[in-house]
Amino acid sequence: MVDAALISGLLSNLAPLMKDEFSLFRNFKKEVQKLSSTLSSISSVLEDAERRNVQEKDKQTEDWLRKLKDVAYEVRDIMDECTFEDLRLQVKRLNASSSTRIKVISSITHPFSSTWTRLKVGHKIKDVQEKLDQISSARQKLHLRESIHDSKLNKFTSSWRETMSLSSCNQVYGRDEEKKKIVDILVNTSNVSVAKKLSVLPIVGIGGIGKTTLAQIVFNDEEIVKHFETKIWVCVSDEFDIKLVIKAIIGATNEISLDILQKMIQDKLKGKRYLIVLDDVWNENVDAWDQLRSILDCGSKGAFVLTTTRKRNVAEIMKTIQHFQLSLLSNDDCWLLFAERAFMCGTPKTPNFVDIGKRIAIKCKGVPLVAKTLGSQLGFNDDEKEWCRIRDSEIWEISQNENSILSILKLSYYDLPYHLRRCFVFCAIFIKDAEIEKKRLIQLWMAHDLIPTVKNQTIEDTGNTIWKELCWRSFFQDEKLDWSGNEICKIHDLMHDLSKSVMKDECYTLDANSSSDGTRREIRHVMVMVNESFKTSVHALNEIGGLQSMILNGRDVDGNVTKQILLSVWKEFPALRVLELRCDAQYLCYMGCLRHLRYLDISDNIMITTLPDSICDLLNLQTLKLNYCLQLESLPRNTRDLINLRHLYLEGCCSLKYMPRGMEQLKHLKTLSWFVIGKKERYCQLDELKDLDIGGSLTIKNLGRVSDASMERG
Repeated sequence: MVDAALISGLLSNLAPLMKDEFSLFRNFKKEVQKLSSTLSSISSVLEDAERRNVQEKDKQTEDWLRKLKDVAYEVRDIMDECTFEDLRLQVKRLNASSSTRIKVISSITHPFSSTWTRLKVGHKIKDVQEKLDQISSARQKLHLRESIHDSKLNKFTSSWRETMSLSSCNQVYGRDEEKKKIVDILVNTSNVSVAKKLSVLPIVGIGGIGKTTLAQIVFNDEEIVKHFETKIWVCVSDEFDIKLVIKAIIGATNEISLDILQKMIQDKLKGKRYLIVLDDVWNENVDAWDQLRSILDCGSKGAFVLTTTRKRNVAEIMKTIQHFQLSLLSNDDCWLLFAERAFMCGTPKTPNFVDIGKRIAIKCKGVPLVAKTLGSQLGFNDDEKEWCRIRDSEIWEISQNENSILSILKLSYYDLPYHLRRCFVFCAIFIKDAEIEKKRLIQLWMAHDLIPTVKNQTIEDTGNTIWKELCWRSFFQDEKLDWSGNEICKIHDLMHDLSKSVMKDECYTLDANSSSDGTRREIRHVMVMVNESFKTSVHALNEIGGLQSMILNGRDVDGNVTKQILLSVWKEFPALRVLELRCDAQYLCYMGCLRHLRYLDISDNIMITTLPDSICDLLNLQTLKLNYCLQLESLPRNTRDLINLRHLYLEGCCSLKYMPRGMEQLKHLKTLSWFVIGKKERYCQLDELKDLDIGGSLTIKNLGRVSDASMERG
C-alpha cells in the first residue's frame, strides 16, 4: 500500500542529498530535480487515489497504486546506493592522513565512486524516471483530483501533548454485573460438578466487545486472588499448540518433549485450586482440547479454566459450565467510554460537541473498541465539521459481522497523519498477540525510514512520540513494563487484521506448511520459521521480490536449511534493510553485500567467537544486536567504520576481551551496553567514550586497567 508518507519521505530525503556537495547525487542534479518534480505531482493526487481504492474498491486505482509503490521502493534503493557511496567517502576521510584529507575535500567530483558506479546509478535514475512518467500519464486517465493541502502532515508535530497520561483511562464501563456473575461462578464451589475436578467457563463475543478486558478485571479481582492458590494467564490466539500452551503455563522456553512437559505441569498444579485463563481460543479440534484438558485435570476441586473466544463452536467444545455470552454495551456506557477519550485532549466540551458525540456513541452499537478508537481519534480534532463527518459517514452498519467493525476502524486509520499510518501498518509483520518492545519497534521503523525528521529532535525521540500517540489512539494497547524494564505493548486482534488488510501481501510467514506455486510476489517482509519438521527448500524464497526485512527463527538439526536460506539471502536480496537471525548462523562471511542493511540482530548465537570483517562494510547499519553471544571474544578491527551506528547491544557477551580502537568515530552512538577495556594501547581505552552521547545503562569491564581517571588524553 502506497500513501503520501512514502512519497513525502522520498521527497524530503532527496532535497538534502542534492544540496550536499559531497553527495553522489550532485552528479545527477537535473535528473534528480525532474524525478522530484514528478513525484511531487503524483503525491498531490494520492489522497484521492487512496479514498477511491478504499471506499469504491476501484481495481484500476488499486493497480495504479501498486505500480507506484514498486517504483517508489526502487527510488528509495537508488537513494540508498548513493548514500552508501557518500558514507564510504566519509569513512575514507576519517581514516585518511591529513594530507590526503585535504585532497579529498578539494575534489569536485565524488572521489571514491568509480565511473562504473556513476554510470550504473545514472542508468537506474533514467529507468525509474521512465516508469514514473508512465505512472504520471496513467493518473490522467483515472481523473484523480489534487488535494489543495494536507493538514494531517502538520498535525504530527503539534497534536501530541506530553502531559497526557496513558494510564489515566483505566475505567471499565458497563461490566460490573458481568464481572460479579463470573466471579461468583469461579469462587462458588457449589457450581462445580463432583464428577469433574476441572471446570471450564468460556466467555463468548465478537471481536472488540471486551472479552479480554473482562477476563483481566476478573483475573485481578481481590476475591479471585484470595480464592485461588495459583493464577496463570495464557494468550493462545490462532495456533492451538498443546506444547506451546503448556510451556506458557509453566514458563518454559527451551525445547522439551510432551511427556516431560506433562510431568512438569502436574508437579506445578497437582492438588491445587488454580485458575488458568486461556485468552483468544480458536481451536475447534475436539481431540486436541481433550488431550490438553486431561493434562490439566490434576488440580483440586474448584480448579478452573476461564477461556475467551469469538466462536460459539469453540465454547461448546470446551465448556463444562454454560458459556457466558458477553453483551454489547448500553448507549450510556458507550458514551462514557467515548467521552473519556474524546474530551481528554482539550476539545471544548460545548453542547454542540456533546450532542454530536452522543450520536456517534449510539452509532457505535455497543462495541467498546469502536467507541474507544473513534473517541481517541476525535480527541485530537477540534473541528466541528470533522466530528459531523464521522457522525454522518455511510459505513455505520455495525452488526455481529467483524468485517463491518473493520470498516469503522478504517475511518480512524485514514484519519491518522501519514507518518502514523505507515508506522502502524508496519506492525502487520508481527504475529497476533505478540508482545512488541518499544525500543525494537522504533529501531525497525528507523530502518525503513518510517520516522519523519523533526527539527531539534532525535529520531528516537520522534519515534517515542509516535508510539505514545498510537497508544493513546488505541491502535496499541496493554502498555506495560516487562521483567527487564522495557516498555512493551500489544495490538488488538482486529487492529492487527486492519494492518494486514492494508499491507495485503507485503507480509508473509514461511514455515513447514509453505509451498511453492511458482508465482513471483512482491513481498516486503518475511518471517521464516525453521524447526525439525521444516522441509521446504529456498524455492519459496526465490519467488519473493523486493524483500526489505527478514526474521529467521528456530534451529534446524544439521544447519542445512539455515545455510540454504542465508546463501539465498546474500545472493537474492541485496536491498534488505532488516535481518534478524534467531538461529545458530555460521554463514555470515558474505554479509557485506547487504549495503542497504540498517538493522542486524544475531543475538543468542552460541557458535560465534568472532564476527567477519565484512560486517564493517555495512555503512548504513544503525542497530547491531549481539546480546548473549556467549562465545564472542572480539568485535571486528574496523568497527569504527560503522559511522551510522546508533545502537550497539552486547548484553551477556561475557567472553569479550577488548574493544577495537576507533570507537570515538561512532559519533551517532546512543546505546552501548557493554565496554571492555583492553590490556594494550592498541585496544580501545576509556577515553574514547568521553565525546559520545550514550544513554541507558553501560557495564564497563576491567576498570582496573584505567591509568587516567580523568579520561583525558595523555
